[in-house]
Formats: sequence, structure tokens, C-alpha cells
Amino acid sequence: IDLVIAALIFSLALTIFLVSPIVQFSDSKYTFVLSESLLRHRSFALDKFALPHLEPRNNGHDVRNGDIYQQEWSNGHLYYHYPPGSSVLSIPYVAVMRLFGLSCVNPDGTYNLENEIELQRIFAGLLMALTAIVFYFTARLLLPLRWSAVVALGAALGTPVWSTLSRGVWSDTWTVALFSLVVMLLLADAPRRFALNPWLFATLLSWTYFVRPTNALGIIAITVYVVACRPEIFLRYAGTGLLWFVGFVIYSRSHFGAWLPSYYRYRLTFENFPEALAGNLISPARGLFVYVPVLLFIAYLLVRYRRSLPYPRLVWLGSASCVLHWLAISGWAQWWGGYSYGPRLMSGLVPWFVLLTIVGIEAMRRAARG
Repeated sequence: IDLVIAALIFSLALTIFLVSPIVQFSDSKYTFVLSESLLRHRSFALDKFALPHLEPRNNGHDVRNGDIYQQEWSNGHLYYHYPPGSSVLSIPYVAVMRLFGLSCVNPDGTYNLENEIELQRIFAGLLMALTAIVFYFTARLLLPLRWSAVVALGAALGTPVWSTLSRGVWSDTWTVALFSLVVMLLLADAPRRFALNPWLFATLLSWTYFVRPTNALGIIAITVYVVACRPEIFLRYAGTGLLWFVGFVIYSRSHFGAWLPSYYRYRLTFENFPEALAGNLISPARGLFVYVPVLLFIAYLLVRYRRSLPYPRLVWLGSASCVLHWLAISGWAQWWGGYSYGPRLMSGLVPWFVLLTIVGIEAMRRAARG
């Protein structure tokens, strides 16, 4: 029955995502061009394609390709400016779609904007529908079938998963997909019913960083949790993460001549910090509680039934990850995240919201049973 319900959730979510007419396409432009470059030429540079080579524009932090802010120059080569993780992880999809004749790079090497928009629209919807299934099976670790279905559909349709992450391949689209697996592993491991694999766990976390650098905050919080709750796996966990990070540094040094790519070296200025703190929660245009008000009820459940909470350490972990992320994005000068809809910069927290929702509902159920 679980497989049937999961299939229904997937089908419903995917249908809604694909028929929704609005597409958000800005930062993610050229994401699949990098995928194509890796697929065809085994290169992170975009030099092999007939892309416009505009006058380099040095903004003090990186050298943009004219007014194309999604590209940058480094050592005479043209690169995708945003994190490469999403492009790398999307290679299998891009390869399959090429077999069906759909590519964002034309046969003559020129860029096909319309095709990339369509490719991203399909893939983002597919990835988020699959993530809804992960939400369902994560909830099933604690909750009965009906509650699990409510949690999965609520997360898929009542959060930025629908309004933002299914609209294009933002960095947070892959962030949420990867962290949903991380959260499922954490919840499965809590009662020791499932042996947490440190190599897989560290690999998933490493790739959350490769798709978006702010995910380092969640990695730090989880590492503290591992030290406190699973010290026996820490060395293998840390060693795996270190190997991945060394590989990333080698990639950065070879292509950008720095320990980290330029996007990973943005500094938080905290110049609008008080305004940003409030705005990220209650702004009419970006407020998390404005667009996902059910979170206030989840917070109530966690406080009201705190004595019945299963796995309180996971509650602290999820809460700490959310707070750290909120503080970090509030330290960015452009805290509203540019042209977008709703709390886009908070969208990467959805897996943690799912975890806290599951635990809060189970605490309520336990209290009702006495």
C-alpha cells in the first residue's frame, strides 16, 4: 500500500508541477550548458560552445562576461558563475534528453534559451515530485499512512517546493532533494533501526555544499550531532567529507587559481541585518510565515507537546539548522534574493521543516494516547 500511495503522490505532484504555467528562470540560466560541456567535452569551461564573448567586467569580486551575470572569466576561459554541483548531478538527465533531440546547445554550438527553459521546467518538476516521495517515506518512519500522505503533499504543495523549486533548477532545487535524503537517514538512524552509512551520509552532505555554499551551515550542525550522538562513525564520516572537499579544492585551484570559486567567497556584510531578520520572516513579499503559515502551528506543536517529543536531539538539530540559515541569509546585503517569488532564500530549509513537522505530529499523537 505504501508503494501505491507514494506513486499517487508522485503522479499528483508531477502533474501539478508540469501544468503550472509560471516558470522562474534567472540564476539557473546556463546550468545545463555546463552539463552539456561536461558531457560532450569533459570540461568545466564553456569555451567549446559559440557563446557570446563580451567585454570582461570586473566587479571587484569576479570578472563577468559583460552583462551576463551567470558567466565569469578566469584565466582566459569562460565558466558558469554559479555552483557546479547542480550541473554535474543533472548530467544523466541532460544525456537522456539529448537522445530525444532536446538540448540547450544547438548543433552549431549556439545557445538555445527556449530549450533550456523547457528542460529545466521538466527536470525541476520531476526532481521535486521524487522528493515528495522521500518526504512520504520519511514520515512513514514515525507516522501512519494518512498523516504521512498529508505531510508529503503539504511539503510539496504548501511550501516553496511548488512556487520556486519546481519552476527551474535553482541551487536550492538540488539542495532540497539531497537534504531530504539526509533527513530520512537521520530519522531512520535515531532508533537505531537502520545503520547510518558514514560514507553515503558524508557524500550526500558534501554534494549539498557543491550545489550551494550556504549548506555548509547545515553540515556543521549535523557534524556536531554526529560527534554527540554517533561518535563511533565520526572518523569515517569526517574522512569521507575531507576527501570530497580536497577534490573540490583541487577543482577550484585548477580552474580559478583560488582555494574556492568566486561564488563561494562572497562575504556577509550584515549591513541590513535587523531589517533582513524581520523581512525573511514577515515581509509581505519574502516572509516565511506569510507564505508558509502552517510553520507557526508546527512550532506550537513542538512547544505544546515538548515532553512527548520523540528524538529531541533531532528537534534541536533541525531547529539549529533553520536558525543558522536564517541568520546567514539575513547577513547578505541583498537578503530578498532578487527577482523571485516568496521566501526563495529560505526554500532550502524545507527538509528540516518536514522533519520538525513529523516529530511535532508524533508528539501530539503520543500525548493524545496518554
